[in-house]
Amino acid sequence: MTQRYVVFMLNRRVCFNESDSAMLPKEGSTLSLFNPDSKTLKELPKFIASHPSLKEIYISSKNLDELWMRFCMNYFEVVSAGGLVVNKNNKVLWINRNKHWDLPKGKVEPGESLEDAAVREVTEETGIRKLTITGDLATTYHTYEVDGIAHLKTTFWYSMTHNGGNTAGTPQEIEGISEVRWMNANVPKNIWESTYGSIRIVINAYSKTTEAI
Repeated sequence: MTQRYVVFMLNRRVCFNESDSAMLPKEGSTLSLFNPDSKTLKELPKFIASHPSLKEIYISSKNLDELWMRFCMNYFEVVSAGGLVVNKNNKVLWINRNKHWDLPKGKVEPGESLEDAAVREVTEETGIRKLTITGDLATTYHTYEVDGIAHLKTTFWYSMTHNGGNTAGTPQEIEGISEVRWMNANVPKNIWESTYGSIRIVINAYSKTTEAI
């Protein structure tokens, strides 16, 4: 079995796996589905919203690509790019967006490369310049609803360096950003608990790259 996709719905993990059979639930707060039909996939957000104790859903199929395509057909897809920025003091750049700690990211504009979009969005949301992409980091997925339309956002994350120290940033208030802050690479507990599951995937991916050095 190979896990290929993790989608966050209402900040709960929905894991899509390729497998010949359903996964056994790890505990009472998890649910396992095998090759669900299109109706079940479409109604997942409502199901999750009505079961607040549910923490994770594992969805398996012998044909993961076909399952993923059926899932995506229920959503308006949005492509986004962002960056995890480290400065010369080995500090990581964070933003506070709508009272949650987050990493800078945003939608890719028509005709724009993912890399250019990532750098542009970091600069626009934080005011930090002198950025260099150093590698691919992670790809995350999360769903949300706007005016009754379900969206699936795919965000391509890049590791970046800032050619400077703890440079003062300028939060992009129109995007709900109230603070730009450089923090230690070891994320404080209160920050970790305040951020989103998808951002934790990015932080964990960055931690693995530093361990490999």
